[in-house]
Amino acid sequence: MVRCVFISMCLASSLWAGDLFVTTSSSHQVQQFNDEDGDPLGNFCTVANPVGLAFRPLQTRDALSGDLFVGSATSHNVQRFDGQTGESFGAFCSVSNPGDLLFGPGGDLFVLSLTEHQVLRYDGQTGEPMGAFCFVANPSGLAFRPLKSRGSTLGDLFACTASSHQIQRFDGETGESLGAFCTVANPRGLAFGTGGDLFVASATNHQVLRFDGNTGESEGAFCTVANPGDVSFGSDGHLYVTSQSSHQVQVFDGQSGEAMGAFCTVANPGWLVFREEALPCPADFNGDNVVNVTEVLVLLENWGACGDCPADINGDGNVDVVDLLIVLDAWGGCA
Repeated sequence: MVRCVFISMCLASSLWAGDLFVTTSSSHQVQQFNDEDGDPLGNFCTVANPVGLAFRPLQTRDALSGDLFVGSATSHNVQRFDGQTGESFGAFCSVSNPGDLLFGPGGDLFVLSLTEHQVLRYDGQTGEPMGAFCFVANPSGLAFRPLKSRGSTLGDLFACTASSHQIQRFDGETGESLGAFCTVANPRGLAFGTGGDLFVASATNHQVLRFDGNTGESEGAFCTVANPGDVSFGSDGHLYVTSQSSHQVQVFDGQSGEAMGAFCTVANPGWLVFREEALPCPADFNGDNVVNVTEVLVLLENWGACGDCPADINGDGNVDVVDLLIVLDAWGGCA
């Protein structure tokens, strides 16, 4: 059977966002909410002064995402929890005054150290320190660009700096500074949208601002949020924002920025993340639980540039040999 060698590419469109997880400094918890209606599902895990969280990306297909990693400002470490049960696995790595954290495209863990004004890098499997990746004065938020335009498999790293009120950009492989990308008054959380634009919460303006993801050119205010914190896009394409004034996670239309109301209530919300889960069989275009010649015909019919179609399994905007390999890999019964 043909295997897809570009595993990260194959996984890209076989994922959908599951439940929402939000840190609350009041109760020192990470709380879980149903992704469809915001129904509270209770405390997922307890962390003293939680200050950032991320799920380890999927390592294999057809499985829940990996464990949950949460920074603890009190313990000066990143703690690891079972991604399904919330069972504690203890400290994963030590970080002086940690802030935001995320997994890079290569699987390593990147963590802000507010004390050292650095982004520190750790082996994503073992927690072994790999040293300082880059320097950021008074950092607050991190985001990787999903794809890198210079032809690399890694995207550049974008970091908020409260000192200069900027989003700074760094080479995603080397950590080399690429300068200021855009200016934001008191930036906090940031995220790339599905169309490639960058969205940044501005605590000073009480807004989420939108910037061209390639040039950094301002596209104006996207939505208004009282004292916004972290931001994230859901599988529905909408933008979710923590509002520290209203003690809510608010949701906005991902295209227009129109307010869609409160999604859930969280006392003193901080960071938020959706748990990614795997679709059972993304290569089964017609939902008959079988991958066969029908899927090949759909591929051929849509071959080439394809903005938004099921045949573009890896979500790169083209139906090509990579998508064909995914179909061949899933050939036969698929439930």
